[in-house]
Amino acid sequence: MNDMNLFLAPFVNALFAVYYMIGNFGLAIIIVTVIIRLVLLPLVMPSLKSAQKIRELQPKLNKLKEKFGKDKQALAKAQMDLYKQEGVNPMSGCLPQIIQIAVLLLFFYAFNMVSLFSEGKVPLEKINSNLIQSFRIDQNFKFDMSFFGSDLVQTPAKIFSQGMDSGLILPLILLIGSGFLQYLSAKLMMPAPKVSESIADATKDKEDDMMAMMRTQSTYFMPLMTIFIGWSFSLGLLLYWFITSGFMVVQQLVVDKINKTPQSR
Repeated sequence: MNDMNLFLAPFVNALFAVYYMIGNFGLAIIIVTVIIRLVLLPLVMPSLKSAQKIRELQPKLNKLKEKFGKDKQALAKAQMDLYKQEGVNPMSGCLPQIIQIAVLLLFFYAFNMVSLFSEGKVPLEKINSNLIQSFRIDQNFKFDMSFFGSDLVQTPAKIFSQGMDSGLILPLILLIGSGFLQYLSAKLMMPAPKVSESIADATKDKEDDMMAMMRTQSTYFMPLMTIFIGWSFSLGLLLYWFITSGFMVVQQLVVDKINKTPQSR
């Protein structure tokens, strides 16, 4: 236990605990992912509410752009005054995003350790050093890494190169589904591109025009990057990313619904 990684061990133990209960590693990943998202919920929800509030303030922010034009210093001050007046912190989303990235990396290393152990590439002692006493395993322990006809250790690139017809369905669902969910999440989080572009045209400012273009492009760029990077990820990590992306979309829809409900009364 001296070699236990205090940051990594909770994820390794969570994967083992759920796997022991249900005997399916794919379902274990899904359940652990949902648990992680629920644990992060108190941090994420204020960030989503703040982002929703900023989207609601977009018409007022656009009017400030029209009013101050190229006077960036005055515009920045007016925007900060508006945020303060409305009780919005535009930087509130930074910490939750950093934490979510850290969790993704920790889950990556935890799953990678488990998958490499299943392939005989990680010694038993290293796995056991990160497990609590009741979860420790012996040399004969074997993981079942199959899930819907695919091996969760393999990457989509390897599966497609082998031409495994029966195992192509899951990689396609996870790759395309993750990209679509990223696109949907970006659309929900961003102000309407047409509004941003029209204001950029009205203010005749190259910086505004560039920002509007970057917002529009990021809506499509991130989903494509998700698919591109996911091509070389193991299916287990893609499954985690797919469930995480879906959970984020649901969170955003719930926040939008909650914020709009009082206005409709």
